[in-house]
This record gives sequence, structure tokens and C-alpha cells, in this order.
Amino acid sequence: MIIDLVYTWVNNNDFDWQDKIKTYANIFDKNNNDSNNICRFYNNDELKYSLRSVETNADWINKIYIITDNQIPEWLNTNNPKIKIINHQDIISIDKLPLFNSCAIESRIPFIEELSEFFLYANDDTFFWNKVTPEIFFKNEKPIVRVGKKINPNRKYKHIYGNSLLQAYNLIKSEFNTDIIPYFPHHNIDSYRKSLFLECYKTFNKEFEQTLNNRFRDYTDVQRMIVSFYALAINEAVLEKINLTLFEKLLKKEKISSYISLNKKINKNILSDKTKLLCLNDCAKATDKDRKNVKALLEMKFPHKSNFEK
Repeated sequence: MIIDLVYTWVNNNDFDWQDKIKTYANIFDKNNNDSNNICRFYNNDELKYSLRSVETNADWINKIYIITDNQIPEWLNTNNPKIKIINHQDIISIDKLPLFNSCAIESRIPFIEELSEFFLYANDDTFFWNKVTPEIFFKNEKPIVRVGKKINPNRKYKHIYGNSLLQAYNLIKSEFNTDIIPYFPHHNIDSYRKSLFLECYKTFNKEFEQTLNNRFRDYTDVQRMIVSFYALAINEAVLEKINLTLFEKLLKKEKISSYISLNKKINKNILSDKTKLLCLNDCAKATDKDRKNVKALLEMKFPHKSNFEK
């Protein structure tokens, strides 16, 4: 099984990018803090350490595609045959650009022409924290869909994220009359099949196209979790809950996926955590001090320069 890896990345310190977002943010609803908060775009060199984690703990990964807005990390070795930069205009119609909506950008991942049938998608703040094998992501060639807590289908979520997840579930429920239980995703590295992603896109083309029309995150967005719900609904994915039961905790079962917000007091204990996948998520409450602390910890965890660096 050939498995590729896809990242989305942005350098918020790039002056051209800053000019673009300022231009469009000025005409955007400033009250929608969930969409244009700087934490959604902050570059803390996480990608460098995430790629180090690939080389250290997932060296079986085939190609690595980095989707950017005509940006390249200054430290990145683009001569590495595993790496390919995908600019937004390569997969998104020029009339939709510039685009700052992660839901919209992520929806275009399967339109990377060379992308393999089996692939992983990672934000740059997610890491292969310990050794992993392909079997952690696919079972009998079906993507493993990892989930956290349940989504309340009767609740009206105030934040865009919860609302877009609920919308995704309701679309699947309406299309397939399914009784699958809606869950929040584990907010970590996810597995997909390109053909299923494209099938889902075709089935809900109107909703995906509407999302592409939203330059920033919007309450009308459809979130990429719809692809996982779709795969589950047609029995082409395997559901796995990441929250351990009391019995599993007593048995000291290893946790596959973990998530920590940067504003939490993260200390050196995290370095020896046995979790396979770890997300160190920037958030609105995170400070520059928090980011500096996490970067230092990442340097301790992955101290060796990778072949993906100059």
C-alpha cells in the first residue's frame, strides 16, 4: 500500500500574504473572530518538527505534498524527491483566490493530480510522536476514522467548527438515512482514500462549492469530516473512539491520538508520552510565551535535522 501525506501551511510573516489578508479582512465581518483569528495562521516552525517526526517515526510515507499560498518555508529542501509544493492555484480556481478558509482549501486536497489513492492529511501542528505503522491508519484498505466526544445533533453550536460538523452530519443523514452516531473528530492526523473523497465531493457538490465561495470560515461551510461520515455511511471506513474507557485505562492501553492546546501548561513530561499521534494546537488563548515554550520542547523531542531541511 502506497501512502502519501498532505499538509496545509501558511507563513503569516510573509508581507505579501499579510497585504492580502488585510485587504479582504477589511471587508469581512470583524465580529466573526472564529474565522480570522491570528492563531489560525500563526507559523511557529511546527512544520519543520512535524517533518522530522515523519522521518523519525513514519519513514514509510511515500510522497509529501505541502499546500501553500505561493510560499515555501525558507528551511525546506525542495530538492528532496519526496517533497512537492502545491500552490493554491494548482487545485483551486483562480476566481476563488485568495482563500483563507481552511475548510475550503482542505476540500480540494483530492484534486492533487499525483496524489495516491491512500493518503494522510496533517495540519502542521500534528506530529508522529512515536513509531507508527500503516495499520494505525488503514484496516483492510479502509480508512480508520478516529473520533472524540459525541456531537449533540439537537444542539445549535455557536462556533463555526461545531456548526460545520453538525451540518456535515445532517447532510449524510439526509442522503443515506443513516443511524451512525455523530462525533467530533480527534483533531489529529487523518486517513483518507482519494476515490471516496472525490465521490463525496461529487455527491455534495453544491455544498462544497458554497464553501469555496467563502473566503474566510463561515457558518455555511461543509467540513472535511463529511468525507469520513460518508465513508462510514457506506461501510468503507472503520470507526475508532480515542477516549479510553476506565477498563482500558486500568489495562494501561496505549492512547493512539492526543490533543493539547498551547495555552495549557505543557512541560517536559510530554516528551516521554507514549501516544502515537499528538496535536499541539494553537488557539486564541495561546501567548507568544506558550509558543516559545512548545517550540523548545519540539526541539528537544526532535533535535536532529531531517533530510527535508536544507
